[in-house]
Amino acid sequence: MQSMLTRIQVTVAALLAAAVIGGAGPLAAQGGARGALLEDWAHQRRHILAVVDSATPDMLEFRPTPGVRTFAEQIFHLSHVAALIVGRAVTDTPWPPGLVGDSAGYLHDRAKLRAQADTLLGFVATALARVSEDDLRGEQTLAGMTLSRWRWNITALQHSAWTLGQLVPYLRLNGRTPPQFTPL
Repeated sequence: MQSMLTRIQVTVAALLAAAVIGGAGPLAAQGGARGALLEDWAHQRRHILAVVDSATPDMLEFRPTPGVRTFAEQIFHLSHVAALIVGRAVTDTPWPPGLVGDSAGYLHDRAKLRAQADTLLGFVATALARVSEDDLRGEQTLAGMTLSRWRWNITALQHSAWTLGQLVPYLRLNGRTPPQFTPL
């Protein structure tokens, strides 16, 4: 997991440096740093939804040990935090009414959980698509920390990858095979 996060950090740093230094180079033709971040989120979204699809309906309330989130709570947590960080710290996008559904439904129904995660991650993609390369270089404060907006985006991606990795034992302890990791 650490090497994957390091690879993501190095890749994004290189992409941002290329966008700043290279101007109209190959990265700019592909959508710049923002385009790369959108690709990363699309990739992450596919993996999160594949994990939901890999679970059985009975797994939604499963906890591998007492005191940890259930499978459904983990899925909601990672998609909700992604939407919060990207919405507030990266794009400064207002939280749309109805973005989060009724937890009595999505925490107990796999189709509703998948739809809720997809809605939140769709918000991430839509909000991020609206910011400019210059906006990503600006700073924003969230939870008492000030970081560049692109760094906040990486923080959200790292949190998402970290939490998603924690779901592997949930699947394996229930006789399920986690989706295979695929590169972008």
